[in-house]
Amino acid sequence: MMSYGTGALIAIVASIGVLMVLMGSGILRAEPLSAVGVVLSVFGIYTIVYGVASKEGIYLVLWGGVALALGVGLAASNVLNPVLVAGIVLVFIAGVGAAAALRRRVT
Repeated sequence: MMSYGTGALIAIVASIGVLMVLMGSGILRAEPLSAVGVVLSVFGIYTIVYGVASKEGIYLVLWGGVALALGVGLAASNVLNPVLVAGIVLVFIAGVGAAAALRRRVT
């Protein structure tokens, strides 16, 4: 398995490259906030997948979920209310924290 940092760098660079190709060809409009949201979402998805496959699952899944939620919030800022996205992130953090606490208690 490749290291987390290497895979994260590959995911970020690849997503930036795809966005540049789509924006350069005129398929997507160049909106900086949406582009940052897409890159952050790809990074969050990579972090969640890596966390599920590694021993540090809860920590990486938590931060991957936060990155994914913030990325979706930024990418869809025209449609979603930022307060709604912040609330979803807080509920997600609380849920993962509760799952980690219950897991430690059972083990």
